[in-house]
Amino acid sequence: MVDSCQSAIRRTALQRKRGEPGMTVLLWILTVLLAFALLVLFFGLFLLWVRAGVEAVGVNGEVSVELRYGALHIPVWPRPKHLKRPVPKPKEPAPAKPKRTRKKTKYRYSLNREELDFGELAALALTLLDEMADTLRISRLRVRVLIGTDDAAQTGMLLGGAAAFTGMTVPFLENTFDMQDYHVDVDADFEADHTEWAFTVFCSLRMLRLLIVLLRHRRELHSLYKRLIKKEEAIEHE
Repeated sequence: MVDSCQSAIRRTALQRKRGEPGMTVLLWILTVLLAFALLVLFFGLFLLWVRAGVEAVGVNGEVSVELRYGALHIPVWPRPKHLKRPVPKPKEPAPAKPKRTRKKTKYRYSLNREELDFGELAALALTLLDEMADTLRISRLRVRVLIGTDDAAQTGMLLGGAAAFTGMTVPFLENTFDMQDYHVDVDADFEADHTEWAFTVFCSLRMLRLLIVLLRHRRELHSLYKRLIKKEEAIEHE
């Protein structure tokens, strides 16, 4: 009887020793999963609290954009030199060979002005800004536009649409955000054949809120993009 009890105790102790490595591995797995969950939580809080900003300056087609995330300053446009593709060195001309002319289809994208609706753009912009009112800061906004085209009637229509857009947007920004440095000037030159513009803007917000708002209105934004951006074929001969 005593021998059987001792044998049972030995077997139990042996089973416990055999199960210890498995328990150790399980504890390690749980520790790694817990550490990963804490890391994700910390990263989420980081995205929630750290503000991201955009500073953009443009004059007549020349635009520079810089992203700011906390203390980081990241130039976006023009692209930094180390991100540009190196220009390939010209190769020595090879002996001329007869080539067959073939067509290579390329695409270009342009703005479809016929579908441009300033009222719709203003309504969508006001909706997006209203949903980000508690997190978006517009520290600086200065815009100057002098509209000019080769058609006086079209210039007048563009001026009316731009004035309506400005009249809706600026009061909304004034009443919604703390804007200490802002000025918007839109005018027209009926004798000019081109439009001149300049702007500078700096705004910041929490990225998590921006992603939520964009996902919420993704269908409207996609539909607007499809109507305004026109894809055309450009056939080139090699």
